[in-house]
Amino acid sequence: MTLKITKGHDAIVAHMSGSLDTLAAEQIEPQVEELEALTAQPITIDCTDLAYIASSGLRLFIRLRKAAFTHGQKITLKGVNANVMEVLRITNFDKMFVIE
Repeated sequence: MTLKITKGHDAIVAHMSGSLDTLAAEQIEPQVEELEALTAQPITIDCTDLAYIASSGLRLFIRLRKAAFTHGQKITLKGVNANVMEVLRITNFDKMFVIE
């Protein structure tokens, strides 16, 4: 699992690739903390290469959503594949995030 953060002038893009399971969620904790600190700007999480998401990954998404909400921002999920989208629908996360 990798999480690459790209800082633009008016937005942040976080590109996730691999499987976001419990171990991966622990490994990317420093990058998630960095993203939390950047939530005053719009954030797009590029899920194009995200193959799988577990409940620990969903918790990270919620954490970022809460941080963004405090700044009046939203988190956008982009490029969500069918497998990840199914998990988002089952958990009603598809209603909590902007999905492109």
